[in-house]
Amino acid sequence: MADLLRAGFSRLWRAPVFWLGVAAAAIWGCLVCQSAYEGSQEGIVYFLYDLCRYHCIFTVFLPAVFCALFLGTEYEQGAIRNKLIAGKTRPAVYLSSLVLSLAACLLMIGAYFLPVALIGPFVTERLGSTAGALALTVGGELLMAAALCALCTLGSMLISRKAVLAVVLLLATLGCLAVSGNVESRLAEQEYFQGIMMDEEGQLVDAGDMENPDYLRGREREIYQFVADFLPTGQALAYNFDMIVHPWRMCLCSLLILAASTGGGLIAFRRKDLK
Repeated sequence: MADLLRAGFSRLWRAPVFWLGVAAAAIWGCLVCQSAYEGSQEGIVYFLYDLCRYHCIFTVFLPAVFCALFLGTEYEQGAIRNKLIAGKTRPAVYLSSLVLSLAACLLMIGAYFLPVALIGPFVTERLGSTAGALALTVGGELLMAAALCALCTLGSMLISRKAVLAVVLLLATLGCLAVSGNVESRLAEQEYFQGIMMDEEGQLVDAGDMENPDYLRGREREIYQFVADFLPTGQALAYNFDMIVHPWRMCLCSLLILAASTGGGLIAFRRKDLK
C-alpha cells in the first residue's frame, strides 16, 4: 500500500483539480476575512469562532468534485486494473484511494483556515467561545468532511464511468443539502408567534402569543433533529449557521458514516467485476 500512496501523492501534486480546490478555498477564506473587516467598520461584531465556521457549505462540494475528477479518471485510464495486475490487493487499492481523497480535502480545508488564522485575529475582536468549544467545532467539521470523502470514495470506486460518477456525486450532494435545508428550516420554526386580531371597530390589536402549528414537538422533533445531526450536509448547515445542538452526537455520526461506508465499500469493491 505504501507504493500506491507514493504514486498517488505524486499524481496528486500534479493534479490541476487539487490546486484549483486549494486556491478556491484560500480565496474563500480571504473573502470571509474581508467581509468580516467591512462589517467591523460598520459596527458589526465578528468573532474568530464565526470565521472558523463559514467554510462548511463550501466544503460540502469539495469531496464530490475532487473524487469525480481525480479518482474518476482511474477507471477511464485503466489505472485500477493495472494496479491489480501488478499484484496490489483490492483492499489496498481502495484504502489508498480513500487516504488520497481524505488528504486532499483536508489540505483544501487547511487552505481556507490559513488566511483565517493569519488575518482573522486582526479583523475580529476576540475568540467568541472557549478554546474547547472551538476545538470541538473544528474537529467536528473535519470529521464531517471525512465522512463526505468516504461516501464519495465509495461512489468513485464502484462507478466506472467518469461522467456518470460526476452527475451522481453532485446530484446526491445537492439532494442531501436540499433535504437538510428543509429539516433545518422545520427545526428553526418558533414555538410561538405574536397573534393579531381585528376588534369590533375594525382595528388590528395584539392577541398575545399564539402556538405555531408548524413547530415540531415530542418524538417528531427528535426524529428531525437526529436526521439533521446524522446527515453530513445537515451538519454543514448546523456548523455554518451556528445551529449546533448535539456536537458530540454529530461527531459520532460522522465516525459511524466513515466506518460504515469504508467497510461497505471494501466489501462491494472486492466483488466488483472490473473487466
